[in-house]
Amino acid sequence: MAKAQKVKISLQASLKEYEFEVEDIKKFTAEIEVLIKDKGIYWFTDEDGEIGINAGNINSIEFSKDQDKREAGLV
Repeated sequence: MAKAQKVKISLQASLKEYEFEVEDIKKFTAEIEVLIKDKGIYWFTDEDGEIGINAGNINSIEFSKDQDKREAGLV
């Protein structure tokens, strides 16, 4: 089974960033692209609880395997 991929989402006009892991990058990016197009909300759960991000406010998405090494991103 593939190792979970770290994801960092930053929002437009905000210093807020959300970090979490996904199992399938292709599935995740396809879901985000549809939500951006449809002005939907991306929901995920982390150690602080359930979080919803207005997909239309996403500024960038970064994927990395190591904490300090960026592999790819969607801007």
